[in-house]
Amino acid sequence: MEPAFLGIYKPTPFIGYLLTRYTTTEGNDNMPRKRQSTKSRIVKSAWNLFYKNGYDDTTVEDIITASKTSKGTFYHYFKSKEGLLNTLSYLFDEKYEELYNVVDPNLSSYDKLLFLNHELFYMIETSIDVSLVAYLYSAQLVTKDKRSLSDHKRFYYVWLSEIIQNALDSGEFAPTSSAKDLMDIYAMFERALLYDWSLVKGKFSLTEKSDALLPHVLDAFVNGL
Repeated sequence: MEPAFLGIYKPTPFIGYLLTRYTTTEGNDNMPRKRQSTKSRIVKSAWNLFYKNGYDDTTVEDIITASKTSKGTFYHYFKSKEGLLNTLSYLFDEKYEELYNVVDPNLSSYDKLLFLNHELFYMIETSIDVSLVAYLYSAQLVTKDKRSLSDHKRFYYVWLSEIIQNALDSGEFAPTSSAKDLMDIYAMFERALLYDWSLVKGKFSLTEKSDALLPHVLDAFVNGL
């Protein structure tokens, strides 16, 4: 049976979203506007170059020139070019915040999780070079950035944990595991599939594979682990 979430929201092209996300403000609302616009300009210019020229063929000097900033300004915000990869993780959360405003509140928790996974993976598959996802995962092995993929304070973890807790409270998911344990399993599934997709350089459809496999994970949540 077709999941209820299909067809209710048209995915937003990620590159356009990404390049406009940082045109005005970024981060802490209390940050001075000049600092916001400078960092935003660096991020926008970097991802524009990554998209057009590829990550490997884009240098810090290219980013500095395109963003009309100085070397000192660049290194004030980022320790290296690799540091910009963490802004991709940040933007994943921004995508979830966007979806928060459009997801049908009447969907079951099961279908909400299917919907959110489908939308994010569709965005990644159709708009992000697979090599950049691989770089992101490599960076996460050594990063101490607060926006790292495993940071449980991310909007991703907070919102999805809430969805899972609601499913436990309503009896939709079996009460054999805690919301934290189920959230960890869900996140591990997504990371594992993204890693495998990156490992084979995108040779399979990320969205189709996840659409086929995630229901088995969620069925285990329903039936109990």
